[in-house]
Order: sequence, then structure tokens, then C-alpha cells
Amino acid sequence: MKPSLTRESYRAALRQVQQFVVEEMGQYPAFMTPLNTLPPIGRHSLADARYARRPSGSDTIAGSARLMASGSLTAAELVRGALAKIDALNPQLNAFVQVASTDELLAEANRLDAERAAGSIRSQLHGIPVSVKDVIDVAGMLSTASSRVLAGNVAAWDAVAVARLKQAGAIIMGKTHTHEFALGVTTPQSRNPHDVTRDPGGSSGGSAITVATGMSLASLGTDTRASIRVPAALCGIVGYKPTYGLVPTQGVITLSWSLDHTAHMAKTVEDAAIVLDVLAQDGKAYTSWLNKDVRGMRVGIPVHALDGCESEVLRVFQSAQSHVRDLGIELVEIDEPSAADFDLCAAMGLIISRCEAAEYHRPFRDKMALYTAPIADQLEESLQVSAVDYLHAQRFRAIVRQRMCRLMADQSLDAFLMPTSRVTAPKTTEVEQYFMVLSLNCIPWSFIGFPALSIPCGRTTAGLPVGVELVTAPFEDGRLLALAAALEASNA
Repeated sequence: MKPSLTRESYRAALRQVQQFVVEEMGQYPAFMTPLNTLPPIGRHSLADARYARRPSGSDTIAGSARLMASGSLTAAELVRGALAKIDALNPQLNAFVQVASTDELLAEANRLDAERAAGSIRSQLHGIPVSVKDVIDVAGMLSTASSRVLAGNVAAWDAVAVARLKQAGAIIMGKTHTHEFALGVTTPQSRNPHDVTRDPGGSSGGSAITVATGMSLASLGTDTRASIRVPAALCGIVGYKPTYGLVPTQGVITLSWSLDHTAHMAKTVEDAAIVLDVLAQDGKAYTSWLNKDVRGMRVGIPVHALDGCESEVLRVFQSAQSHVRDLGIELVEIDEPSAADFDLCAAMGLIISRCEAAEYHRPFRDKMALYTAPIADQLEESLQVSAVDYLHAQRFRAIVRQRMCRLMADQSLDAFLMPTSRVTAPKTTEVEQYFMVLSLNCIPWSFIGFPALSIPCGRTTAGLPVGVELVTAPFEDGRLLALAAALEASNA
């Protein structure tokens, strides 16, 4: 029997790992440098500025917070609006695994409205409807990773990130569909809200759908290789992957413990910053970076991130570059990461993540018949990987991290800019063919832990969204938000 496309892709990745020989190995450490010990890369201090933004109403967190503060909107009204959209759209789009009961949601909204009336406002998320990817625990709700293996599993406690959202006043609407155990870059059981014949991207596809349609105003998800940024790009919203470790992963069903990021989605960059203020809790006010003068910043365009791009993606990306230049930012073409780097990061990251996944799934070996075929294929292939090959991939990861830090320092780069995905949303009948394609431009940055963000930058002539990805150095998340907010405003 001919191997499936998933198996073929995995075996090809393993061959790349085995055939790759690291040259000049002595230049680089054999261990992974902790991200918090790397020097800041940004070369330009940013003065305050003010950009004209599109008016924001009840379809955004910031707009809803302002309306509730003025007394013209309540949390209960927001929840009713979100539930109406769920009733109307979820049957076709299949975004939710479980929606919380209407009575419980409205009771929580009323409690939060009463707190506001008494003068107690927890944060800008006070009364805001939020969805949560079904690999993240919410106490009392299903936690199944969209898999029959965990059918009926109910979480006993909140994940740390969920607890922070609740403490800030967010209302958890329900759990959203993912590619099974987040082991893919599509969400085959769900549908793209811009064209129901197409995939929403993954693995946080259900989350992206809820934000794009207003079923929630933000969504909490995960990003191990590209799982926040690809669906954000394909569904036309903002997807934010913070620096590795900035947001805790406790209470998240593990895909890959050394690569998993807790991340989130929202309608706007401002909304993404509001959520990050709550999730990070590192003493920094990320919303303070939203109005910065980005003139004079230097941004690199990795030319090999454009290899094989669909013509419509290139057209939209070229338009985005014009907006960046109009902001007074210097754009420079750079040869790194090379084409080989993009391919090797994808291959090495696949081996690392799937080997770590295989270890996590060992207790479920007697349930292999319950996995979908693509996931069973990946887990079975991972069991054939040697420890030497796994460690070789980890060594390459350390080298890429050092090289990218050196590149940014040597060329005085504040950030990288590229299309989030080289292709637009694929047809649902063709998703298996996109196992390695959709995420090529995203994988290197989760692989080495750099913060990365996707924002909408336009649409194809067929109306499909195209995203642009910005990447900065570790713990330069504020600088990333400053750039993204300025670009978003210029493209409004």
C-alpha cells in the first residue's frame, strides 16, 4: 500500500534531518541559550505618536470596553449578541466543540454588569466574550483536543492562562475545534467563514472562526509551529504568538513541551495588546506600545520567504510593503533565513514536535484505533526516530536561534516582514496536500521562540484574506506591537 501524504511528508522530513551536516559547528554552542539572556536587538528608541485608527465598536474589545464604560452597552448584551451569532453560524462553520449554557453565560454577564455598576472594573476584558481552544483546560468544560481518544473528558481546573482571563473579567463562551491534538496546520472538520468550501487553517481553526465572525471577541489558543498565525491569516484576523515562555502553558494538553506557546487571536492589534496585558502578567503594559513613532526603524524582508508564493499573495504583500515605507520605515531585502533554512526548520521542527508528542501519547497506545489516520500515521512514524536524530534537530534549533540573533544585530534590524502564509486558504478536499506548505513562513519563529504576529493586509480578487507576518527578537513584544499597530493604522 502506498504511504499517505502525511507519512510521505514525515519520512521526507526525517531524511532531511539525517542528511543534514552542520558545518562550522564549533562557532555555535551545543546548548540552547535561554531567551531571557539574549541581548535586546531593537536599535531605535520609539517616541510617542498618534495614528488615526478605524472606529471600533462592539465588534472589538477596545470598542466594547468604551461602550460599556459609557453605559451604552452591557456585558449581557454582548453575550446575547455572541450567542445569536453562534446559533446562526456555528451549524455551518463548526467552530465550537462545546458552547457554555446560556443561563450560565448570562448569569456571569449579569454579575460582571453589577460589579461595573458598583464601580469595580477588573480590566478592559471585563464582560468580554472569549472562546478557548479545545486543548486548553476550562474547569467544568470538555477538554478533548477534538479527538475521540479524549471523548467526554472534562477539565477539573482552569489552565493558568484561562484563570487569568477569568480574573480579568472575560466570559468564556465555549471550547473551539482544533486539528486533532493540534497536530496539523488545518482544521478539517471546520469551515472558513469567507468561503465554506475552504479550510480555516489550523490547528486553532475554530478559534479563528469565532473571532472572525463575532462569536467571540478574542480567543485563547496555542502555537507550536504556526497554529495561531496561519488560521489568523486565512480568516482575516490578528494572530499573536508571544515570545516563548512569556505566557504559561500549564493546563494545556501537550503537543511539544519544548515548542508549545500559549497564544491568542483578536480582531485588532489593540485588542491583541489588551489580551497580552492580562496573559503575560510580567509587569509590562503592552498597550502602552500602541502609539509609537516607528519612523527610522529598519525591517528586513527575507527574500526566500517569497519563494513559491501564490501571485495574489505576492500582490497583496507588495501593497503592504508600500504602507510600511509610507510609515518612514526602511525596508531591506535579506538572504537569511535561506531557502534551506525554511525547509530545514520545517523538517527539524516536525521531528522534534512529533517525537515529543509521541512520548505524551504513550498512555493512549491502546486507543490507536480511535485516532484519525493522519494523526496515527504521525505518531507511529515518530516512534521510529532515533534519539540521535531528535538531538540533532535540537542542535540545529540552537544554531538557528544564534544565527538569527546575530543577523538582527549585525544588520541593525528591528524586525522581519513577510507573508504569513505563501498560499491562501485551501479547499477542504485538498487539505492533506498542504501539510508542510501553509506554515513554512511561520515555523522558524516558533522553532526559535521569537515573538511573531499576523495581521490582515488585504484580500485576493476572489475575496480571500492575506496576512502579513512581523517578527521581532525575544522579549521585544512591545516593539512588535508598535510596528503592527502602525501598519494596521496605515492599512485602515
